[in-house]
Amino acid sequence: MATRPLTIPRDQDSVVLQVDRKEVRLTNLRKIFWPELGLTKGDLLQYYATMADVLLPHIRARAMVMKRYPNGASGPFFFMKRAPVPRPPWIETCSIEHGSGSVIDFPMVQDRAALMWVINLG
Repeated sequence: MATRPLTIPRDQDSVVLQVDRKEVRLTNLRKIFWPELGLTKGDLLQYYATMADVLLPHIRARAMVMKRYPNGASGPFFFMKRAPVPRPPWIETCSIEHGSGSVIDFPMVQDRAALMWVINLG
């Protein structure tokens, strides 16, 4: 089922969008993520907003490990398993026991709002 398209503003550095009745704060939209192409974090978010209806059926109800690039796609990265705190109350998590015996709360991307929130982390 197609949903109302999201438009990520190109002329603002941050914005709060209503995404399926949930408020999602998007930040650093003009930050360059791919310098060689001139593409920004906002461009990345727009791509995922456009592809959400195709992508979501394949990632719903799954624990997500995030590969984060806080300084752009060519910068250093790290893997993040734990759902960050604080987070919106509508971000669902699933608890999985790690081999060490600790329990990790992984984020789950169940809808467009959660997808935009996770991608906004960088």
